[in-house]
Amino acid sequence: MLRKRSWLIIIAAILGLVLLVSLLVRSRFFGKPGLALVSISATPKAAVFIDGIQVGYTPYSNDKIQAGEHVVKLVPETTGDNLVPWEGKVNLIPKVLTVIKRTLGSSESASSGEIIWLEKIASKDKSSLAVVSFPDQAVVKIDGEPKGFTPVVIENIEPGSYQIAVALPGYEEKTISAKTFVGYKLIVNVQLAKKIEGIEEATSSGERAELTSTPTPKGSPSPKVTPKSEVTPPAKPYVKIKETPTGWLRVRMEPSTLATEAAKVNPGEMFPYLGEEKNGWYKIEYEEGKDGWVSGVYVELID
Repeated sequence: MLRKRSWLIIIAAILGLVLLVSLLVRSRFFGKPGLALVSISATPKAAVFIDGIQVGYTPYSNDKIQAGEHVVKLVPETTGDNLVPWEGKVNLIPKVLTVIKRTLGSSESASSGEIIWLEKIASKDKSSLAVVSFPDQAVVKIDGEPKGFTPVVIENIEPGSYQIAVALPGYEEKTISAKTFVGYKLIVNVQLAKKIEGIEEATSSGERAELTSTPTPKGSPSPKVTPKSEVTPPAKPYVKIKETPTGWLRVRMEPSTLATEAAKVNPGEMFPYLGEEKNGWYKIEYEEGKDGWVSGVYVELID
């Protein structure tokens, strides 16, 4: 009797294991991520491609698109103005609306736009706001009040509607209306368009004086400013740092304005180029044995 009971226990355990494995396999190969929402607009009107398939024209919206990473491409409908298309990757979050707005120009630098989405945060009774830009180091104002240079994160902001202005000398200022929600971080990712020569800069020197630097959190050491000779350049290829609005340039650990800051470098300094370029960022050796990424907007590649 005891032996029979033991066999029954073993058989039950095996059946349970088989059921668990089948559920995991089903979830892995047949489970579907949640549905997301996307709204896409462009000036001028453009054809919308998602993952290489044309799905319509702007303005375009879809409330039943699979969540996850997608490649979105906008191709201007008009062919007479030599406008360039735009392409980018977006990560759509289940049950969350992602808004994509683009102004297509004659070149990538003359184009602008924003991508706005929400991410859940741990707090269920607070909201927050993050503003990033390309190029970075742009002045951010929320309802007219200066908040710092991009990338900016504002914790514990009151839920509600805000006017977000992003400005950088030499670029067209962008103003965005957005709304924050309890339990979410609102993320605003902005690309600024270069100004046409002869047009007055939107950001005055007085506004720059209000925001002389990004504050360093207490207890965190200030990033090292790495000295480099301006007289003797390194072996080619190398990059030379151009003039910047702040008088210095951040070196990031990854090619993104959200990446950790590794160091600061100064205009006129030259650094070995490590042969990698991603999304307009260049990989350099900013210190012997240490590498990082700098924005291509503020460097000159010498090869």
